[in-house]
Amino acid sequence: MEIVHVTDVHELAPEDRKFCEATKAWFKVDFVPKMSRVLLTLPEFGRPYGRASRRAMTDGALSRGQKELIASIVSAINVCEY
Repeated sequence: MEIVHVTDVHELAPEDRKFCEATKAWFKVDFVPKMSRVLLTLPEFGRPYGRASRRAMTDGALSRGQKELIASIVSAINVCEY
């Protein structure tokens, strides 16, 4: 059960909808993850956070796939539904 209002994409400002489209493209999915919409509750925080996350997940010492696997395992251990 959510304790933070998760805004529907259609309720967002046009620039935030653009952010959502970029998020869908980045994750290669046809929906906007809830966490991305929660971050847009405070766009002045959510947009820079999203950009920093994408930079952090690019290939480097570890591939993006390896980083996503680590993130999935940590999320599972923390019983995180996001």
